[in-house]
Amino acid sequence: MAVHRIKSCPNPRKSKMGGGENQKSKIIPPPFPHGLRIAAIDIGTNSLHMVIVEVTDTLSFRTLSSDKDLTNLGASGLIYRKLTKTAIDHTLDVLARYQRIATGLDCDVVLAYATCAVREATNGGDFVEAAKRQLHLPVQVISAHEEAHLIYLAVRQAIDLSAHPERRGGGHGPSLIVDIGGGSVECIVGTDEKALYLDSFKLGASRLQQQFIHSDPISHKNLTALEKHIRKTLKPALDPIKALHPLRFIGTSGTMENLASMCAMRHGEEVLRHRLLTHMPREDFEDIYKRLLRLSVENRRHIPGLDPGRAEQIPAGAAVVQYLFDKLDFPCIDVCDRAMREGMIIDYMQTHWPKVKLSVQIRDPRRRSVFELGRRCNFDEKHALQVTQLALAFFDSFRSLHRLDAHDRELLEYAAILHDIGWHIGHSGHHKHSAYLIKNGDLEGFSLHELDLMSNIARYHRRSPPKKSHSEYIALPPEDRDRIWKLAALLRIADGLDRGHYGNVQHLKTIIRRNTVSIRLSTKTDPALELWAARHKTDMFELAYDRRIKFIAR
Repeated sequence: MAVHRIKSCPNPRKSKMGGGENQKSKIIPPPFPHGLRIAAIDIGTNSLHMVIVEVTDTLSFRTLSSDKDLTNLGASGLIYRKLTKTAIDHTLDVLARYQRIATGLDCDVVLAYATCAVREATNGGDFVEAAKRQLHLPVQVISAHEEAHLIYLAVRQAIDLSAHPERRGGGHGPSLIVDIGGGSVECIVGTDEKALYLDSFKLGASRLQQQFIHSDPISHKNLTALEKHIRKTLKPALDPIKALHPLRFIGTSGTMENLASMCAMRHGEEVLRHRLLTHMPREDFEDIYKRLLRLSVENRRHIPGLDPGRAEQIPAGAAVVQYLFDKLDFPCIDVCDRAMREGMIIDYMQTHWPKVKLSVQIRDPRRRSVFELGRRCNFDEKHALQVTQLALAFFDSFRSLHRLDAHDRELLEYAAILHDIGWHIGHSGHHKHSAYLIKNGDLEGFSLHELDLMSNIARYHRRSPPKKSHSEYIALPPEDRDRIWKLAALLRIADGLDRGHYGNVQHLKTIIRRNTVSIRLSTKTDPALELWAARHKTDMFELAYDRRIKFIAR
């Protein structure tokens, strides 16, 4: 017998944040009130990236706009240590356009950070002065260590670095983060609490391409010299990284994203940006790497998943990844779409708001993202939390029957919180709308596989159980379909037991017998409505668990 007291989940703590100074040049006020808006511009060796965000009342932020342009600012600066006038002028033109976008979105703060291309060039100061003189844009040139720290902040905000939920049975330990830029490679080992190791190496894809690739396709001689240089440069990093025993390998930035995209496209899968982790198995990567070495630049431009602008330098970046796979023996890389620009925003938030406000932030990035999506969809939070508590109570009571683990419990919890967000679109078919919003609502820190599971669990909280005609369900492997049946069955009953949306059920006891399961309820008032609804939702449970279910109210 299992006994559970039902009480409201603690609401994520809120804090109202002041923020930012109003721009003096602002003439027309914003058409509606909004939170602090920040534009972060990453001036890299190959490209410019800008992201514009609005801070939410949970001390996080939501993306309003994202832009990227290939500028090749460091096309010659990495070797000859001088930025060309053409590259400077082109970069300034793009920066001017980014400023117009930021102004149009009423940004309170515009951050612009430059990395190694400007840092290493003898005329890097001229570029900074030109940006200030022509655009009134202060560009901050950051050190390699600062760059690595910002990358760490960005990935930590999106992913729980200490926990590895997709490892069956769980797993805890630090993660290795590798960012391959145009001029440098940053290596970080960190947990959710702090970075344990930070270092930067002059092994960026553009730098290596300029230094070592002088034939098309790359010759054996060039490849040998390239690999030798990578070994010599990264060798000092191997021992400290291995000593920290990272359990997970996370890659960021354009080179990693393009490699992961090419691997995914081998299987006909689109890589969705701005919300997902993309898994890049070693076997897939090595097939792609061999292909890159065989092909000419022109032929590489046509590889599905590869940005044609990266065709020249992608073999050099891939050689770094191959070396890390060989020496660190990870089975795959989780490629995260968060990078330095998001780190710039987080750093600004941390250094400009009082610590007391930061202390009330929801720290778990996945949970925070779930509540943010729910609130964006104006969900009934009280009902969602009550249903979640009931669903988790059933999960804990029936462990001996379902034999699922903590990761499954987490997915059930988040699916339960979001099960009704489809009301934001409309009542009719809102369970289907909920599934769609979970998959497409920019949830942070979830893999595509997890979103598939969560959306299906929420989708079957009402109406028809899964059918062969339901394409998104039937496309999943049998073990996942079994998990969805077992978890959605619990969610259906939990939702029925809060049919009135006023938290009538306060306690429950479950008794498991050979052919039946009895649920004894203690309620505030007459539970006739809840019992009626729950009894109409027992179909999936009785099929999944091979037991009839009885409700007893007292």
